[in-house]
Amino acid sequence: MKNIDLNLKNLKNIRRKSISTEQKSIMSDLDVFSEYANLAFLRELITYDKIKNTIIRNKEDLKEIYEYIGKIDALIAIASFRDSLEFYSKPILKKSNSKIDNHISFKDIYHPLIKNPALNSGNFYKGVLLTGSNASGKSTFIKTIAINAILAQTIYTCLAYEYKSSYFNIYTSMALKDDIHNSESYYIVEIKSLKRILDSINDEIPCLCFVDEILRGTNTVERIASSSEVLNFIGNNNTLCFAATHDIELTYILEHIYDNYHFEETITDDDIKFDYKLHYGRAQTRNAIKLLEFMGYDKNLVEKADKRAKTFLNSGVWESETASI
Repeated sequence: MKNIDLNLKNLKNIRRKSISTEQKSIMSDLDVFSEYANLAFLRELITYDKIKNTIIRNKEDLKEIYEYIGKIDALIAIASFRDSLEFYSKPILKKSNSKIDNHISFKDIYHPLIKNPALNSGNFYKGVLLTGSNASGKSTFIKTIAINAILAQTIYTCLAYEYKSSYFNIYTSMALKDDIHNSESYYIVEIKSLKRILDSINDEIPCLCFVDEILRGTNTVERIASSSEVLNFIGNNNTLCFAATHDIELTYILEHIYDNYHFEETITDDDIKFDYKLHYGRAQTRNAIKLLEFMGYDKNLVEKADKRAKTFLNSGVWESETASI
């Protein structure tokens, strides 16, 4: 990049020769004879050959100019992006020498695509298990951290008043879908995604990973058993993991490996309100059945579902349903 003037100088003949071949489009009738001479002596072909040879001879100069223009374009894009933000900060990034050095902290972090976003702050030196009811903000929060981690290590820009972290290899297992073309069920896609994270773990560069609804594609017993061991393996290696889950059981199984945080809501007779703020500890509320009511489900259905859930929570046993004729 320092030799851009020299690069341009080496290629200036291309511009001069190109201009000379373009002038024929504005020539007068008196230049017709000159055009015949050009045809007779193949001047345009000779000029083309000289330009081609100049490009081949100076291809490294051309490559550097191309990269220089790309860098300017990227810097303009970054400046434009920063100008569009209400506020941003430049991250402070440090290399971790061991697992205990792995960390990420931020003040008033937010998601770039949300209008009037909720601001959250945190300081994390170990993995985080996120719990909370439906639509409370778990997935959006881990996406917010993931996006800012990538922006920090690429364009040196974070959507927060302050952002500090180690340098990480960043992986996600989120927004997964079954793959009909490859004959893979949702669960197969999910365990492949998690395996990719496990295979990336190494002692040299720490891994920052984000997992949304871990192993939700299988039955409850095996999901909790497998999820706890996968997260235990991740948490005990050179990794900082943010995992969102509805399985409260995991918050007890892994409470010595992960810190528990949650999102919560306020439920009234006719509405559910979320503050989208991060709270310490495991979630204590549920809203899935209440959302059925708000969506207009049959009142009797909702009441029976609520009763069945409460019975199970008290006894640990699901009641069997009586067949109706």
